[in-house]
Amino acid sequence: MNKVIAIAFAMSCAAFATGGSAFAAECSGAALKGHYTYWLQGADEAGKAYAEVGQEHYDGAGNVTSKISVAGSEKVEDDKGTYTVNADCSGTVTYGSGATYNIFVAPTGDSFVFSSSKAGVVQAGENTRVAND
Repeated sequence: MNKVIAIAFAMSCAAFATGGSAFAAECSGAALKGHYTYWLQGADEAGKAYAEVGQEHYDGAGNVTSKISVAGSEKVEDDKGTYTVNADCSGTVTYGSGATYNIFVAPTGDSFVFSSSKAGVVQAGENTRVAND
């Protein structure tokens, strides 16, 4: 019995050592290309509840344009910014409005999750690609 357990343990260790990680894929800014829809929720700097939805276009070269609808407002606003994606699929997005986010991109670029990196702002959300272009 102990021999079976030892063999199973050794095989598990070997598989782990050679099998790689779910995060082994290399990413780049080129992965984010196309139209995305997103949602975001959380709290603003004053601690007030905040939510928004929108559409974004990522150009695959580090530029993003956005259409934003904030919950409780009739206005749809535009914003633009820049983004970077690191080889480990993490990255940042910085908007002209001053908002900044840490992002974690699926290696295919089909989706990513994000959270605010601005002190005192507790917000997170998800972007999903809806069209490649």
